[in-house]
Amino acid sequence: MITLVEIADRMRSGPKMAAKEWDMALFRKISELVKEYDIKCPTEPSHWMNTDDSLADAAWQAAVDFVINNGCLCLDRERVVKFTEEEVKEAIRSMEKEVVMGEGKDVRVWKQQKIEGTEPLNIAPGHHAPFTEDLANSVVHNFAMIPRLDFLEGFNFPKIDGYDIYGTPLEAYASRRQVAWLREGIRKAGRPGAAIVYYPITTAASSFLATIDPVAGLRPTDGVLLSVLPDVKVQYDLITTALVLQSSGYFGISGSFGIAGGFAGGPEGAIIESLVKTIIAWMVYRDNLYYNGVEHFSHVSGVKRSMFPINFARSVVYQATIRNSNGIPMHWPIPVSELCTESHLQELILRSIEATVNGANLYVPRVSRSRMNGGQTPADAEIMIEASDATLNTKIKRDEIYEIFEPVITKLSTNTSPEPGKLITECYDLQRHKPSTEYQELINKVKNQFKECGLKWL
Repeated sequence: MITLVEIADRMRSGPKMAAKEWDMALFRKISELVKEYDIKCPTEPSHWMNTDDSLADAAWQAAVDFVINNGCLCLDRERVVKFTEEEVKEAIRSMEKEVVMGEGKDVRVWKQQKIEGTEPLNIAPGHHAPFTEDLANSVVHNFAMIPRLDFLEGFNFPKIDGYDIYGTPLEAYASRRQVAWLREGIRKAGRPGAAIVYYPITTAASSFLATIDPVAGLRPTDGVLLSVLPDVKVQYDLITTALVLQSSGYFGISGSFGIAGGFAGGPEGAIIESLVKTIIAWMVYRDNLYYNGVEHFSHVSGVKRSMFPINFARSVVYQATIRNSNGIPMHWPIPVSELCTESHLQELILRSIEATVNGANLYVPRVSRSRMNGGQTPADAEIMIEASDATLNTKIKRDEIYEIFEPVITKLSTNTSPEPGKLITECYDLQRHKPSTEYQELINKVKNQFKECGLKWL
């Protein structure tokens, strides 16, 4: 397989191309591939999720075609990284189906699941969200207490010790503090060997490398977030990080979902973009795990809820990844409504059901455009896990989701505006590790809505 050293050299010496020129070339190529491979999303929501395996396979082949012909753009060097057909195909054959993480009694194996599978999913229950440093210790401790935790990701914060986080020294210091909080929180929860993942304060290599510390920081059994940027762009500093960390055993995660409403075009183009980014994440950064579905720009930015056909496009991506590679897809449930609201919970549960049927492991639930201290609570992670297990218990198939959950889907699709909600301190008791009475009552109410539809909660 092509080495990371060779990738770094191509970032330095590849053909020059301005970002604007790349964006237009990407738009043209993906538009061409959508037509060539006949990538189409249905027009009727009754076709809620993809059941056509040939569509998933065609989408994957379109993505391979793009990588072979276009490669990716190193954004900060404005150089195109090109690959041969054999390099791409060899890389896909080399993708890993399992990742071992953590150590001692806390070792976990994160693996590729099956479409319409029967086994419980892997779980990353929390963070990838903003919290102030006064809450850091208690928030980490609460998430680390969730028994099904396989790894716990870090968080961002605006200040450290009262100082704005600006410039290399403070960025490196804040990065070390973040992973130290993670390490201390999992130790307090009785999970000292559990894997943690560094959530970048910045993408500078110095911030990543500052976290290496076998006692209070990252160990080779931990992970880092090295994301491929929108429109299939990569960064020079992140290849430095990949060269140093992942050659030592650290696993990598890429936030590699496709974005409808960007240069990839509509949901059909976003399917191809997402799969291209999955392949590039493995080749360029050696990322092992990919939250690689499809989202609409308006949903990611928290403007309004995007459902059909975005959810259909997302299902194509997960199925294509599983059917055509050893890659490990993950679903990132990101409701647009804020914490302690009915539609937040409805969307969280529905997306957890869809992910389970598609075979996508579950990755940190979070409000899509989260406020400081208002992105997530451990209760959200626990309801996500319960919904996934209930899906397996109910034995739901791809073609049954719309029919079973049409009342909830209709309600969410009718009013797509986000509901304002509460902060974690207003709806979750961090001392007693439980939601507030108000939030628990709301959780019970929404669980009953899904139970009335036929979901068999355990």
